[in-house]
Amino acid sequence: MIELMPEPEVEALVAELSVKYPLFATTTIQRWVRRECARYAEARITTFVPILVRRGVERTLRELDTIQVVDLTAPHLSPVR
Repeated sequence: MIELMPEPEVEALVAELSVKYPLFATTTIQRWVRRECARYAEARITTFVPILVRRGVERTLRELDTIQVVDLTAPHLSPVR
């Protein structure tokens, strides 16, 4: 199998995303990068895999970083009696 992203490139991407999204542990970001990379393991054309991996992981991190926390103790969320 062709190496889709060399290890130094993976490490650089993980480091960059860890700074940009400090809410997430570096190991979590690394896992997402590797998982996203694995999606392209059977790709015949691999030139753009690093770009696609970056976009996929950043999309996930952005979505998770913007999830709103709901205060379940708020009066308007209490069950009606």
